[in-house]
Amino acid sequence: MDNASDPLLTERDKLTRLLSFLDIETKIGPGNEPKRQSSFPIQGRRSLAASFDSSIVDHPIPTLSPPFVTQRLQTFYVDSWPAVTVKQGDTIIFPNTPRKSSSNTLGGIPITLDTAVELRSIVYGSPMHSFSKDWQKATLKFYLLDSPFPFGIETSKCGARGLALCVQGFMLKHLIFDREYKSSVLQEAGVLKPTAFERRRALAGAVCEMLWQAGDRRKCCVCLKQQEPCFGPDYRYRPDSITEKLHLFEFKKFEDLHNFIKRHLEEFQTEHGNGCILFLYSLVLSRTIPKIREEIKVKPGFKLKLLSDMEDPTQSLINLALTGSATPHLHNGELLYDDKGNLLPHPVHGIQTRSQIGFMFWDKGEDPEKRTEVGSMLKTPKNPIWVSKVNGQFGLLFSLNPDLVSDWRVENKFTMWYYTGVLSQVKPTVLFIETRVGRPRPKTGLQRREEENKIPPLENCIMTKWYGADVKWNGTVPFV
Repeated sequence: MDNASDPLLTERDKLTRLLSFLDIETKIGPGNEPKRQSSFPIQGRRSLAASFDSSIVDHPIPTLSPPFVTQRLQTFYVDSWPAVTVKQGDTIIFPNTPRKSSSNTLGGIPITLDTAVELRSIVYGSPMHSFSKDWQKATLKFYLLDSPFPFGIETSKCGARGLALCVQGFMLKHLIFDREYKSSVLQEAGVLKPTAFERRRALAGAVCEMLWQAGDRRKCCVCLKQQEPCFGPDYRYRPDSITEKLHLFEFKKFEDLHNFIKRHLEEFQTEHGNGCILFLYSLVLSRTIPKIREEIKVKPGFKLKLLSDMEDPTQSLINLALTGSATPHLHNGELLYDDKGNLLPHPVHGIQTRSQIGFMFWDKGEDPEKRTEVGSMLKTPKNPIWVSKVNGQFGLLFSLNPDLVSDWRVENKFTMWYYTGVLSQVKPTVLFIETRVGRPRPKTGLQRREEENKIPPLENCIMTKWYGADVKWNGTVPFV
Protein backbone atom coordinates (compact mmCIF):
# COMPACT_ATOMS: atom_id res chain seq x y z
CA MET A 1 0.00 0.00 0.00
CA ASP A 2 2.77 2.40 0.92
CA ASN A 3 4.74 1.48 -2.18
CA ALA A 4 1.68 1.99 -4.35
CA SER A 5 0.78 5.33 -2.81
CA ASP A 6 4.21 6.94 -3.20
CA PRO A 7 3.88 7.48 -6.97
CA LEU A 8 0.42 8.99 -6.46
CA LEU A 9 1.69 11.42 -3.83
CA THR A 10 4.56 12.42 -6.07
CA GLU A 11 2.23 13.07 -9.01
CA ARG A 12 -0.19 14.95 -6.76
CA ASP A 13 2.58 17.24 -5.44
CA LYS A 14 3.75 18.04 -8.95
CA LEU A 15 0.24 18.83 -10.10
CA THR A 16 -0.42 21.05 -7.05
CA ARG A 17 2.75 23.05 -7.66
CA LEU A 18 1.85 23.46 -11.32
CA LEU A 19 -1.64 24.74 -10.50
CA SER A 20 -0.23 27.19 -7.92
CA PHE A 21 2.25 28.55 -10.43
CA LEU A 22 -0.46 29.04 -13.04
CA ASP A 23 -2.70 30.87 -10.50
CA ILE A 24 0.12 33.29 -9.68
CA GLU A 25 0.74 33.99 -13.35
CA THR A 26 -2.95 34.70 -13.88
CA LYS A 27 -3.54 37.07 -10.91
CA ILE A 28 -0.33 39.09 -10.70
CA GLY A 29 1.74 38.78 -13.82
CA PRO A 30 5.45 39.50 -13.97
CA GLY A 31 6.57 43.13 -13.96
CA ASN A 32 4.52 45.68 -15.91
CA GLU A 33 3.57 43.26 -18.66
CA PRO A 34 -0.08 42.41 -19.25
CA LYS A 35 -1.43 39.49 -17.23
CA ARG A 36 -1.05 36.23 -19.06
CA GLN A 37 -3.88 33.79 -19.13
CA SER A 38 -3.30 30.24 -17.95
CA SER A 39 -2.90 27.57 -20.60
CA PHE A 40 -5.27 25.30 -18.68
CA PRO A 41 -8.97 26.09 -18.66
CA ILE A 42 -10.49 26.62 -15.23
CA GLN A 43 -12.97 23.81 -15.74
CA GLY A 44 -10.11 21.48 -16.56
CA ARG A 45 -8.37 22.42 -13.33
CA ARG A 46 -11.45 21.65 -11.33
CA SER A 47 -11.90 18.30 -13.05
CA LEU A 48 -8.31 17.30 -12.42
CA ALA A 49 -8.47 18.35 -8.79
CA ALA A 50 -11.67 16.36 -8.26
CA SER A 51 -10.21 13.16 -9.76
CA PHE A 52 -7.94 12.55 -6.79
CA ASP A 53 -8.97 10.49 -3.82
CA SER A 54 -9.25 12.77 -0.77
CA SER A 55 -8.40 9.91 1.57
CA ILE A 56 -4.79 9.89 0.47
CA VAL A 57 -4.24 13.62 0.96
CA ASP A 58 -2.17 14.30 4.06
CA HIS A 59 -2.63 18.13 4.02
CA PRO A 60 -5.26 20.33 2.37
CA ILE A 61 -4.59 21.71 -1.09
CA PRO A 62 -4.03 25.50 -0.88
CA THR A 63 -6.92 27.48 -2.38
CA LEU A 64 -5.12 30.91 -2.39
CA SER A 65 -1.93 31.67 -4.22
CA PRO A 66 1.05 32.89 -2.19
CA PRO A 67 1.81 36.63 -2.54
CA PHE A 68 4.15 37.58 -5.33
CA VAL A 69 5.86 40.33 -3.22
CA THR A 70 7.38 38.91 -0.04
CA GLN A 71 8.97 42.15 1.34
CA ARG A 72 7.47 45.33 2.82
CA LEU A 73 7.13 48.35 0.55
CA GLN A 74 9.45 51.27 1.29
CA THR A 75 8.83 55.01 0.76
CA PHE A 76 11.50 56.99 -1.05
CA TYR A 77 11.74 60.82 -0.90
CA VAL A 78 13.12 62.42 -4.04
CA ASP A 79 14.84 65.80 -3.75
CA SER A 80 14.70 66.65 -7.44
CA TRP A 81 12.90 65.02 -10.34
CA PRO A 82 14.63 64.41 -13.64
CA ALA A 83 13.88 66.65 -16.60
CA VAL A 84 10.57 65.93 -18.29
CA THR A 85 10.57 65.69 -22.07
CA VAL A 86 7.49 67.13 -23.73
CA LYS A 87 6.34 65.84 -27.07
CA GLN A 88 4.12 67.60 -29.55
CA GLY A 89 0.48 67.07 -28.70
CA ASP A 90 1.01 66.61 -24.95
CA THR A 91 -1.28 68.50 -22.55
CA ILE A 92 0.60 70.62 -20.00
CA ILE A 93 -0.99 72.18 -16.91
CA PHE A 94 0.93 75.24 -15.71
CA PRO A 95 0.72 76.73 -12.19
CA ASN A 96 -1.20 79.97 -11.65
CA THR A 97 1.80 82.30 -11.61
CA PRO A 98 2.00 85.90 -12.86
CA ARG A 99 2.84 86.23 -16.52
CA LYS A 100 5.94 88.10 -17.56
CA SER A 101 4.71 89.49 -20.85
CA SER A 102 1.55 90.40 -22.65
CA SER A 103 2.42 88.68 -25.91
CA ASN A 104 0.07 85.76 -25.22
CA THR A 105 -2.99 87.86 -24.38
CA LEU A 106 -5.76 86.96 -26.78
CA GLY A 107 -8.93 88.79 -27.76
CA GLY A 108 -9.87 92.43 -27.86
CA ILE A 109 -10.34 94.77 -30.80
CA PRO A 110 -7.14 95.77 -32.63
CA ILE A 111 -6.65 99.52 -32.61
CA THR A 112 -7.20 101.31 -35.91
CA LEU A 113 -4.97 103.94 -37.47
CA ASP A 114 -7.54 106.70 -36.92
CA THR A 115 -7.92 105.83 -33.23
CA ALA A 116 -4.15 105.76 -32.75
CA VAL A 117 -3.78 109.18 -34.39
CA GLU A 118 -6.52 110.69 -32.21
CA LEU A 119 -5.14 109.03 -29.09
CA ARG A 120 -1.64 110.40 -29.57
CA SER A 121 -3.05 113.80 -30.51
CA ILE A 122 -5.16 114.18 -27.36
CA VAL A 123 -2.30 112.98 -25.14
CA TYR A 124 0.69 114.69 -26.76
CA GLY A 125 -0.86 117.19 -29.12
CA SER A 126 0.54 115.50 -32.22
CA PRO A 127 0.75 111.92 -33.56
CA MET A 128 4.39 112.60 -34.48
CA HIS A 129 5.52 112.89 -30.85
CA SER A 130 5.64 109.99 -28.43
CA PHE A 131 6.61 109.09 -24.89
CA SER A 132 10.09 109.46 -23.49
CA LYS A 133 12.06 106.55 -22.07
CA ASP A 134 11.12 107.56 -18.53
CA TRP A 135 7.43 107.31 -19.35
CA GLN A 136 7.97 103.99 -21.11
CA LYS A 137 9.70 102.56 -18.03
CA ALA A 138 7.02 103.77 -15.61
CA THR A 139 4.75 101.03 -14.24
CA LEU A 140 2.49 100.37 -11.26
CA LYS A 141 5.06 98.13 -9.61
CA PHE A 142 4.90 97.59 -5.84
CA TYR A 143 7.67 98.10 -3.32
CA LEU A 144 8.95 94.94 -1.66
CA LEU A 145 6.92 93.65 1.28
CA ASP A 146 9.88 94.07 3.66
CA SER A 147 10.52 97.67 2.57
CA PRO A 148 9.41 100.74 4.58
CA PHE A 149 6.51 101.15 2.13
CA PRO A 150 4.89 97.74 1.54
CA PHE A 151 1.66 99.55 0.62
CA GLY A 152 3.31 101.79 -1.98
CA ILE A 153 3.81 101.96 -5.73
CA GLU A 154 7.30 102.78 -6.97
CA THR A 155 7.40 106.03 -8.91
CA SER A 156 10.09 107.95 -10.73
CA LYS A 157 10.72 111.66 -11.05
CA CYS A 158 9.22 111.81 -14.54
CA GLY A 159 5.74 113.01 -15.43
CA ALA A 160 4.22 109.59 -14.82
CA ARG A 161 4.67 110.13 -11.08
CA GLY A 162 1.54 112.29 -10.84
CA LEU A 163 -0.64 109.68 -12.54
CA ALA A 164 0.85 106.84 -10.47
CA LEU A 165 0.14 108.74 -7.23
CA CYS A 166 -3.49 109.18 -8.28
CA VAL A 167 -3.68 105.39 -8.57
CA GLN A 168 -1.90 105.14 -5.21
CA GLY A 169 -4.57 107.33 -3.64
CA PHE A 170 -7.41 105.10 -4.81
CA MET A 171 -5.39 102.05 -3.78
CA LEU A 172 -5.08 103.42 -0.23
CA LYS A 173 -8.82 104.06 -0.24
CA HIS A 174 -9.46 100.37 -0.92
CA LEU A 175 -6.70 99.29 1.46
CA ILE A 176 -7.69 101.46 4.43
CA PHE A 177 -11.34 102.46 4.18
CA ASP A 178 -13.02 99.85 1.97
CA ARG A 179 -12.46 97.10 4.53
CA GLU A 180 -14.92 94.92 6.37
CA TYR A 181 -13.54 96.08 9.73
CA LYS A 182 -12.61 99.75 10.20
CA SER A 183 -11.41 99.68 13.79
CA SER A 184 -8.76 102.28 14.57
CA VAL A 185 -6.78 99.63 16.44
CA LEU A 186 -6.67 97.36 13.39
CA GLN A 187 -5.77 100.27 11.16
CA GLU A 188 -2.87 101.33 13.33
CA ALA A 189 -1.68 97.75 13.67
CA GLY A 190 -1.40 96.56 10.11
CA VAL A 191 -3.31 98.53 7.52
CA LEU A 192 -0.07 99.99 6.13
CA LYS A 193 1.60 96.56 6.18
CA PRO A 194 -0.64 94.58 3.85
CA THR A 195 0.00 91.12 2.51
CA ALA A 196 0.73 90.49 -1.15
CA PHE A 197 -2.88 89.42 -1.68
CA GLU A 198 -4.34 92.48 0.05
CA ARG A 199 -2.35 95.05 -1.88
CA ARG A 200 -2.94 93.26 -5.17
CA ARG A 201 -6.68 93.25 -4.48
CA ALA A 202 -6.54 96.95 -3.54
CA LEU A 203 -4.69 97.87 -6.74
CA ALA A 204 -7.15 95.93 -8.89
CA GLY A 205 -10.04 97.69 -7.16
CA ALA A 206 -8.39 101.09 -7.66
CA VAL A 207 -7.82 100.57 -11.39
CA CYS A 208 -11.38 99.34 -11.87
CA GLU A 209 -12.91 102.24 -9.93
CA MET A 210 -10.95 104.89 -11.83
CA LEU A 211 -11.78 103.45 -15.26
CA TRP A 212 -15.42 102.85 -14.39
CA GLN A 213 -15.71 106.40 -13.03
CA ALA A 214 -14.23 107.82 -16.24
CA GLY A 215 -16.85 105.93 -18.25
CA ASP A 216 -19.73 107.48 -16.24
CA ARG A 217 -20.20 104.12 -14.49
CA ARG A 218 -21.80 102.69 -17.62
CA LYS A 219 -18.87 101.38 -19.66
CA CYS A 220 -15.11 101.56 -19.94
CA CYS A 221 -12.17 100.42 -22.05
CA VAL A 222 -8.94 98.61 -21.15
CA CYS A 223 -5.88 98.77 -23.40
CA LEU A 224 -3.36 95.94 -23.49
CA LYS A 225 -0.28 95.73 -25.68
CA GLN A 226 0.25 92.83 -28.06
CA GLN A 227 3.37 91.66 -29.85
CA GLU A 228 2.56 92.67 -33.43
CA PRO A 229 1.38 96.07 -34.75
CA CYS A 230 -2.25 96.31 -35.79
CA PHE A 231 -1.70 98.44 -38.91
CA GLY A 232 1.03 99.30 -41.36
CA PRO A 233 3.11 102.44 -41.84
CA ASP A 234 1.33 105.70 -42.60
CA TYR A 235 2.52 109.26 -43.18
CA ARG A 236 0.08 110.61 -40.54
CA TYR A 237 1.51 108.55 -37.70
CA ARG A 238 4.97 107.91 -36.27
CA PRO A 239 5.31 104.42 -34.70
CA ASP A 240 6.36 104.15 -31.06
CA SER A 241 6.09 100.34 -30.57
CA ILE A 242 3.25 100.89 -28.09
CA THR A 243 0.20 102.65 -29.52
CA GLU A 244 0.07 100.69 -32.78
CA LYS A 245 0.16 97.38 -30.84
CA LEU A 246 -2.84 98.04 -28.60
CA HIS A 247 -5.86 95.78 -28.35
CA LEU A 248 -8.98 97.35 -26.86
CA PHE A 249 -11.29 95.53 -24.44
CA GLU A 250 -14.66 97.17 -23.78
CA PHE A 251 -16.86 96.39 -20.78
CA LYS A 252 -20.42 97.30 -19.87
CA LYS A 253 -20.57 95.44 -16.55
CA PHE A 254 -18.36 96.25 -13.58
CA GLU A 255 -18.07 92.59 -12.56
CA ASP A 256 -16.67 91.67 -15.97
CA LEU A 257 -14.20 94.54 -15.74
CA HIS A 258 -13.08 93.52 -12.25
CA ASN A 259 -12.53 89.89 -13.25
CA PHE A 260 -10.57 90.97 -16.31
CA ILE A 261 -8.33 93.36 -14.38
CA LYS A 262 -7.60 90.71 -11.74
CA ARG A 263 -6.45 88.32 -14.46
CA HIS A 264 -4.33 90.89 -16.31
CA LEU A 265 -3.09 93.12 -13.50
CA GLU A 266 0.52 92.11 -14.26
CA GLU A 267 0.25 93.91 -17.61
CA PHE A 268 0.37 97.20 -15.68
CA GLN A 269 3.19 96.09 -13.36
CA THR A 270 5.63 94.15 -15.54
CA GLU A 271 9.01 95.76 -16.06
CA HIS A 272 9.28 97.27 -19.56
CA GLY A 273 5.54 96.66 -19.91
CA ASN A 274 4.59 100.38 -20.24
CA GLY A 275 2.09 100.05 -17.39
CA CYS A 276 1.47 103.78 -16.84
CA ILE A 277 1.01 104.40 -20.56
CA LEU A 278 -1.48 101.54 -20.84
CA PHE A 279 -3.44 102.92 -17.90
CA LEU A 280 -3.36 106.45 -19.35
CA TYR A 281 -4.68 105.20 -22.69
CA SER A 282 -7.36 103.14 -20.91
CA LEU A 283 -8.42 106.22 -18.94
CA VAL A 284 -8.69 108.35 -22.10
CA LEU A 285 -10.64 105.79 -24.12
CA SER A 286 -12.95 105.11 -21.19
CA ARG A 287 -13.86 108.80 -21.11
CA THR A 288 -13.83 108.90 -24.96
CA ILE A 289 -11.79 111.42 -26.93
CA PRO A 290 -14.74 113.60 -28.10
CA LYS A 291 -15.96 114.07 -24.53
CA ILE A 292 -12.46 115.02 -23.32
CA ARG A 293 -12.17 117.65 -26.05
CA GLU A 294 -15.54 119.06 -25.10
CA GLU A 295 -14.62 119.23 -21.40
CA ILE A 296 -11.27 120.96 -21.91
CA LYS A 297 -12.56 123.83 -24.08
CA VAL A 298 -9.55 126.12 -23.93
CA LYS A 299 -8.79 129.28 -25.90
CA PRO A 300 -8.58 129.10 -29.71
CA GLY A 301 -5.10 128.26 -30.95
CA PHE A 302 -4.19 126.32 -27.79
CA LYS A 303 -3.49 122.63 -28.35
CA LEU A 304 -5.77 120.19 -26.63
CA LYS A 305 -3.53 117.73 -24.83
CA LEU A 306 -3.24 115.97 -21.49
CA LEU A 307 0.56 116.18 -21.14
CA SER A 308 2.55 119.39 -21.03
CA ASP A 309 5.61 120.10 -23.16
CA MET A 310 7.72 118.75 -20.27
CA GLU A 311 5.59 115.55 -20.21
CA ASP A 312 4.02 116.48 -16.88
CA PRO A 313 0.32 115.75 -16.33
CA THR A 314 -1.89 118.76 -16.92
CA GLN A 315 -4.67 119.64 -14.51
CA SER A 316 -7.11 118.07 -16.96
CA LEU A 317 -5.37 114.70 -16.65
CA ILE A 318 -5.24 114.92 -12.84
CA ASN A 319 -8.95 115.78 -12.69
CA LEU A 320 -9.70 112.96 -15.12
CA ALA A 321 -7.90 110.48 -12.88
CA LEU A 322 -9.43 111.77 -9.63
CA THR A 323 -12.98 112.66 -10.68
CA GLY A 324 -13.55 111.07 -14.09
CA SER A 325 -13.92 114.49 -15.75
CA ALA A 326 -11.17 116.16 -17.81
CA THR A 327 -12.04 119.73 -16.90
CA PRO A 328 -8.94 121.91 -16.38
CA HIS A 329 -10.61 123.95 -13.62
CA LEU A 330 -10.63 123.42 -9.84
CA HIS A 331 -13.67 125.44 -8.73
CA ASN A 332 -17.03 123.99 -7.72
CA GLY A 333 -19.90 123.73 -10.17
CA GLU A 334 -20.12 126.27 -12.99
CA LEU A 335 -18.93 129.87 -13.27
CA LEU A 336 -21.32 132.23 -15.04
CA TYR A 337 -19.55 135.53 -14.32
CA ASP A 338 -15.94 136.67 -14.40
CA ASP A 339 -14.02 138.44 -11.62
CA LYS A 340 -15.49 141.80 -12.63
CA GLY A 341 -19.07 140.54 -12.60
CA ASN A 342 -19.51 140.37 -16.37
CA LEU A 343 -21.53 137.52 -17.83
CA LEU A 344 -19.35 134.95 -19.54
CA PRO A 345 -20.24 133.87 -23.10
CA HIS A 346 -20.16 130.22 -22.01
CA PRO A 347 -20.31 128.68 -18.53
CA VAL A 348 -16.98 127.47 -17.18
CA HIS A 349 -17.44 123.92 -15.90
CA GLY A 350 -15.61 122.87 -12.75
CA ILE A 351 -15.88 119.94 -10.33
CA GLN A 352 -19.53 118.97 -10.04
CA THR A 353 -19.54 116.49 -7.16
CA ARG A 354 -17.49 115.69 -4.09
CA SER A 355 -14.58 113.51 -5.15
CA GLN A 356 -13.38 110.30 -3.53
CA ILE A 357 -9.76 111.53 -3.47
CA GLY A 358 -8.89 115.18 -2.92
CA PHE A 359 -6.33 117.58 -4.36
CA MET A 360 -4.11 120.30 -2.82
CA PHE A 361 -2.01 122.87 -4.66
CA TRP A 362 0.74 125.33 -3.79
CA ASP A 363 3.22 127.18 -6.00
CA LYS A 364 5.61 129.73 -4.55
CA GLY A 365 5.92 131.45 -7.92
CA GLU A 366 2.29 132.60 -7.98
CA ASP A 367 1.22 136.12 -7.11
CA PRO A 368 -0.03 136.11 -3.49
CA GLU A 369 -3.08 138.08 -4.62
CA LYS A 370 -3.92 135.68 -7.47
CA ARG A 371 -3.16 132.26 -6.10
CA THR A 372 -4.90 129.18 -7.45
CA GLU A 373 -7.84 128.26 -5.26
CA VAL A 374 -9.08 124.68 -5.00
CA GLY A 375 -12.81 124.26 -4.52
CA SER A 376 -14.30 122.37 -1.61
CA MET A 377 -15.31 119.46 -3.85
CA LEU A 378 -11.61 118.59 -4.14
CA LYS A 379 -10.37 120.16 -0.93
CA THR A 380 -12.80 118.15 1.23
CA PRO A 381 -13.12 114.70 -0.39
CA LYS A 382 -15.07 111.72 0.87
CA ASN A 383 -11.87 110.05 2.09
CA PRO A 384 -8.93 111.74 3.90
CA ILE A 385 -6.54 111.26 0.98
CA TRP A 386 -5.12 114.14 -1.07
CA VAL A 387 -2.88 114.24 -4.12
CA SER A 388 -0.66 117.29 -3.60
CA LYS A 389 1.24 119.38 -6.10
CA VAL A 390 3.85 121.54 -4.39
CA ASN A 391 6.09 123.66 -6.62
CA GLY A 392 5.44 121.27 -9.50
CA GLN A 393 6.26 118.12 -7.47
CA PHE A 394 3.52 115.57 -6.83
CA GLY A 395 3.01 113.79 -3.51
CA LEU A 396 0.31 112.11 -1.47
CA LEU A 397 -1.10 113.15 1.92
CA PHE A 398 -3.38 110.76 3.78
CA SER A 399 -4.76 109.99 7.22
CA LEU A 400 -5.98 106.73 8.73
CA ASN A 401 -8.92 108.40 10.48
CA PRO A 402 -12.01 108.51 8.21
CA ASP A 403 -13.67 111.12 10.47
CA LEU A 404 -11.10 113.74 9.47
CA VAL A 405 -13.31 114.84 6.55
CA SER A 406 -16.64 114.52 8.36
CA ASP A 407 -16.12 115.66 11.99
CA TRP A 408 -14.65 119.11 12.64
CA ARG A 409 -13.58 118.12 16.15
CA VAL A 410 -11.09 115.62 14.72
CA GLU A 411 -9.41 118.46 12.81
CA ASN A 412 -8.16 120.06 16.03
CA LYS A 413 -5.29 117.59 16.30
CA PHE A 414 -4.50 114.75 13.92
CA THR A 415 -1.74 112.79 12.18
CA MET A 416 -1.01 112.57 8.46
CA TRP A 417 1.42 110.63 6.28
CA TYR A 418 3.25 112.09 3.30
CA TYR A 419 4.31 109.73 0.50
CA THR A 420 6.18 110.45 -2.72
CA GLY A 421 6.97 106.99 -4.09
CA VAL A 422 10.51 107.92 -5.15
CA LEU A 423 13.53 106.00 -3.94
CA SER A 424 14.99 109.05 -2.20
CA GLN A 425 12.30 108.75 0.50
CA VAL A 426 13.84 106.04 2.66
CA LYS A 427 11.43 106.15 5.62
CA PRO A 428 7.80 107.13 6.24
CA THR A 429 7.13 110.82 6.83
CA VAL A 430 4.61 111.30 9.66
CA LEU A 431 3.25 114.79 10.30
CA PHE A 432 1.55 115.93 13.51
CA ILE A 433 -0.88 118.76 12.78
CA GLU A 434 -2.54 120.99 15.37
CA THR A 435 -5.11 123.61 14.36
CA ARG A 436 -6.75 124.73 17.62
CA VAL A 437 -3.91 127.00 18.78
CA GLY A 438 -2.05 127.17 15.47
CA ARG A 439 1.48 128.32 14.79
CA PRO A 440 2.93 131.36 16.64
CA ARG A 441 2.27 134.66 14.87
CA PRO A 442 5.02 137.33 14.68
CA LYS A 443 4.15 140.77 15.97
CA THR A 444 5.54 142.92 13.14
CA GLY A 445 5.09 142.75 9.39
CA LEU A 446 8.81 142.29 8.78
CA GLN A 447 8.98 139.36 11.16
CA ARG A 448 5.86 137.90 9.56
CA ARG A 449 7.40 138.00 6.08
CA GLU A 450 10.65 136.48 7.33
CA GLU A 451 8.73 133.74 9.10
CA GLU A 452 6.64 132.99 6.01
CA ASN A 453 9.79 132.57 3.94
CA LYS A 454 11.01 129.92 6.39
CA ILE A 455 7.84 127.83 6.18
CA PRO A 456 8.41 124.65 4.12
CA PRO A 457 6.31 124.55 0.92
CA LEU A 458 4.45 121.43 2.04
CA GLU A 459 3.26 123.22 5.17
CA ASN A 460 2.00 126.09 3.01
CA CYS A 461 0.12 123.55 0.94
CA ILE A 462 -1.44 122.04 4.08
CA MET A 463 -2.44 125.51 5.28
CA THR A 464 -4.55 126.01 2.15
CA LYS A 465 -6.86 123.45 3.75
CA TRP A 466 -6.22 124.17 7.47
CA TYR A 467 -5.27 127.83 7.73
CA GLY A 468 -2.65 128.61 10.38
CA ALA A 469 -2.02 124.93 11.19
CA ASP A 470 1.08 124.07 13.20
CA VAL A 471 2.90 121.16 11.51
CA LYS A 472 5.48 119.00 13.30
CA TRP A 473 7.72 116.78 11.17
CA ASN A 474 8.41 114.22 13.91
CA GLY A 475 12.19 114.36 13.54
CA THR A 476 12.22 114.32 9.74
CA VAL A 477 14.05 117.15 8.02
CA PRO A 478 11.54 118.98 5.76
CA PHE A 479 12.37 117.99 2.21
CA VAL A 480 9.37 119.47 0.37
